Amino acid sequence: MEEQENPFMRITLDDVNEANQLSLHCPICANPVERYADDPGLQPVECISCGALYHKTCWEQAGGACAMIGCEEKTYRLFGQIEAPVLTVNMKDLPRDEVRANKRLKDIERRRQRERSLFARFFNWLLRQIRILNE
Repeated sequence: MEEQENPFMRITLDDVNEANQLSLHCPICANPVERYADDPGLQPVECISCGALYHKTCWEQAGGACAMIGCEEKTYRLFGQIEAPVLTVNMKDLPRDEVRANKRLKDIERRRQRERSLFARFFNWLLRQIRILNE
């Protein structure tokens, strides 16, 4: 019986998914997929099944389906899109004591900004006086 040079390998869907996650390059054009692209066509999208990253136009050029081996998904989501509900809190939701404390913090910050402005004006005036004396 002859021994095979290279035994058969079994590749699972988990292996494919892991390999797809390692690549930050579009599988269609091989260019990097960047999160903050100015061109809407270069907007990053990911396959909802395997998570492979694509440029939006590349996904569409690939026939609107994932091009990764073993994945035949036809749906994508915008990369980085929040899927969980987002909690929003209004000032009305906070107890009154916290609202007062927040107002005090805002007043303190306004005072600090005013003091910085006064200090800057005084410093500029002082520099002008020094220049006048040196002339």
